[in-house]
Amino acid sequence: MGLNRDFIGREFGPEVHTVDKFEVMAYASAIGAEYLNYLENTAPNNIAPPSFSVTYELPLIYKLLSDADLHGSEQKVKDNMLMLVHGDQHMKFYNSIAPGDKITYRAKITDIEDKGSGEIIKINVLSTYGDGTKMVESDWGLFIRGAGSGQRPLRKKEEPKVFEPAPTLFKKVIRVPIDITYRYSKASNDMNPIHLDNEVAKKAGLSGIIVHGLCTMSMTMQAIIKAHLGGDPSKLLSLGVRFSAPVYPGDELVVQGWENASEDSIVPIGFDVTRKSDGKKVIKDGNAQVRL
Repeated sequence: MGLNRDFIGREFGPEVHTVDKFEVMAYASAIGAEYLNYLENTAPNNIAPPSFSVTYELPLIYKLLSDADLHGSEQKVKDNMLMLVHGDQHMKFYNSIAPGDKITYRAKITDIEDKGSGEIIKINVLSTYGDGTKMVESDWGLFIRGAGSGQRPLRKKEEPKVFEPAPTLFKKVIRVPIDITYRYSKASNDMNPIHLDNEVAKKAGLSGIIVHGLCTMSMTMQAIIKAHLGGDPSKLLSLGVRFSAPVYPGDELVVQGWENASEDSIVPIGFDVTRKSDGKKVIKDGNAQVRL
């Protein structure tokens, strides 16, 4: 029995969150945004890292996912949450969030898709300021392994596309700290035990503790900001990733980006992230829009 399709289109919230300077500092530190010093107000424009909104979005996401009617029973909630991994994430940054901002946000289930080996639940979260101004919009793709029909969805056969290799625009190495999952869990409000407990991770079919997908995305985001945007997070307008392999504490990752066709002052870039030790791509089809 899969997820309840009657939940498609259902909204949760609104909720309100007032951004605290110290939670911004903790998140910035966890993702390697060491150039942001909020205590001394020396951060660029005193703004939060672009992906900061996930810290208050996550409790609402987990509240949504804990609804027994979505899964079919309380036991299915437990079973499905154990098998939950992050499939993809896309974020649009309309305006920067800063300490002291009072943010209103709501979540909406936009789709549930059977992928054969599991199901993807798609969730849109929109954050607005008090006057209704859009701040951040997040599209979450969460994959529940083993929850699908077992049948592969039919796909239209397409001719393979041939692309000219684009010249490398930037390259940056990320060294994932050994203790990253513990620090990121607290900073992001994501206490999923597959990131904290080896035994639970192995019970979920993993080889051990894995790094949060959003942590990998946010460290990649910081690499792009440092390597290509002169350290200014306000120049990042959107970011999208597809998680293609687990990342482990201690991994060394290589972020490589290239420029796509530009439109005026808004430049779309592509990127991927590769584990150095085995050449495995951990993020594929990365895309961002930046203002140069």
